[in-house]
Amino acid sequence: MVTRQEIERALRALGLGERSHVLVHASYKAIGGVDGGPATVARALVESLATVMMPAFTSERTSAWDAGGVFEGNAYRPVPPADFTPEAFTYRTPIDKGIGVIAEAFRTMYPVRRTANPWVSFIASGELADELCGPGTEVDGVEPVRRLMDAGGDLLLLGVTHTSSTSVHLAEQLAGRPLFLRHALTPNGVRAVRAGGCGDAFDALQPHVERLERRATLDGATLRCYALASYVEAARQLIEREPLALLCDSCDRCRAHRGRVPV
Repeated sequence: MVTRQEIERALRALGLGERSHVLVHASYKAIGGVDGGPATVARALVESLATVMMPAFTSERTSAWDAGGVFEGNAYRPVPPADFTPEAFTYRTPIDKGIGVIAEAFRTMYPVRRTANPWVSFIASGELADELCGPGTEVDGVEPVRRLMDAGGDLLLLGVTHTSSTSVHLAEQLAGRPLFLRHALTPNGVRAVRAGGCGDAFDALQPHVERLERRATLDGATLRCYALASYVEAARQLIEREPLALLCDSCDRCRAHRGRVPV
């Protein structure tokens, strides 16, 4: 059973501390068990770091359909789904289960700031929370990541791999791969936003960022930490060199990106 003190030691082993501003993607299952549960992990992060930011995506609840999304290259459903009624996004909307219970514990335990993007929001606590989640983050799904990168932040993959890394979507955008137009319900109606695509092939990034990696272990989990700017730049350079890099072979979104590459 992992303790809070062990989590804090692992963070220090990665060079993270009270001056660190960190985007965290985390899997509780990967750790195997923590004394106090997901709340202990959230507490260790908040009490050890200057700023903690996590994804707080809600598309499983809030996604809506709009005819404006039906155009070539957008990988969008041509007709509205018959069996789904969206829920309006608010500050208190629970996070999609796929993001993980640590992020949801973080959301409910602390007075976090949250971006107003109703499809792919982020939550943050600490020194840079207002800056990361403030005005201008309502539409572009990777803007909070860009702001953290510009502030000299770090990326922590806690028990997850690059397939969970939203920072790669920022690299895609910087390399010329557009975000997708999506729609979500808000209390004021349906809003258009921009969101990243598929991450299933992102583990192919590993050989290109391994030299940047600081690594630690926590029971059953591997922790990988990177300077965010260096990580994004490595991914951007890879995509610019190899325009089909990091795309899977089976989904509509990756097929849309492939269709933009000249033959």
